[in-house]
Amino acid sequence: MKLVVFLFFAAILNIGFFEELKVPKRYKINLDLPPEERWNEVIDDHIDAIPAVVNETKSYVPEALQKPLFWLAEKISVLFAEDYVREMKAIANRTGLPFGEIAGLNILYDITSFNRHIFAPFACTSIIAEDSKGRIYHGRNLDYDMGDLLRNVTIIADFTQNGTLLFSTPTFALYVGVLTAQKPNAYAVSLNARYSGGYVDNILMEIITMFKNPVSFDLRTTLETKHNYADAIEHLSRVHFVAPSYLIVSGTKSGQGVVITRNRWSTADIYGLNTAKGRWFLIETNFDRWKTQGDDRRQMAKKFLTELKRDNLNSKTLFTVLGKAPINNNLTIFSTVMSAAMPDTLYQTTAIRIK
Repeated sequence: MKLVVFLFFAAILNIGFFEELKVPKRYKINLDLPPEERWNEVIDDHIDAIPAVVNETKSYVPEALQKPLFWLAEKISVLFAEDYVREMKAIANRTGLPFGEIAGLNILYDITSFNRHIFAPFACTSIIAEDSKGRIYHGRNLDYDMGDLLRNVTIIADFTQNGTLLFSTPTFALYVGVLTAQKPNAYAVSLNARYSGGYVDNILMEIITMFKNPVSFDLRTTLETKHNYADAIEHLSRVHFVAPSYLIVSGTKSGQGVVITRNRWSTADIYGLNTAKGRWFLIETNFDRWKTQGDDRRQMAKKFLTELKRDNLNSKTLFTVLGKAPINNNLTIFSTVMSAAMPDTLYQTTAIRIK
């Protein structure tokens, strides 16, 4: 009887008792190839799963808005970087899906992130922590509402050029932008959703920016063109975005870790590590740090890290923190711990969480 009660409460509290961890498959995205060829192996391996993901995505968009939304995504794609458009068109051609739907899914964050969001929620938790030897770890849970489907298309993509690894990203098979990534020996970055302002603000910024900087596309461009921590932060603090966001950036040296709270036009706040003041970790979920939190993820992460203590921090113990409820919850697709100074950490810790 006691075992039955334990199993019951374990399921309710989502403590991961029934959870399975699966290692994503790694793929090389060779930027020396024509854009039409870069994702072929990825698409072929997920050809049966991708249509279901796109179809489910459509169900989160009000039916009356689906046609105009995907039509708009196709039309404004001429404003995106040419390589990204050609990659998305190749994915559409190889899967047989409409290009507008592939493009719409790739910019879904930018057209749904506002205060009264009516689409499926983006969540996520990002943690930057520095151990007692000055080593930086960057933990990340990506949460989203289409878990069963997205887990089937979760991969690790290694972007290469001229035979050199530019960056690695735990991502999804039909997604050409970046939400989570590590540039070896330089920096790591993760995007957390920030819901701020009204939809009219998104529309105005779409007009002002000519939709040239969807957040996930700009993160990829940053990783391709900004080669150190300082340059990445400077760019991500200044660029104009359609949608607000939290950009969490970690480096390779002691003290290199910030949460950039982004408005559409500018930066609202930059908050960094400061071990001299006892601030050896930063936690971001989906709420401004200076406001009341909307759930318990940050509070519980702080509790777990405080109990862990800085001397006991490493990639395994941070991964354990990411696995605790409510940081790990029914929406969590995957977890990873990155460390730009120790690049193999990403491959050793990234795991799909099968509920």
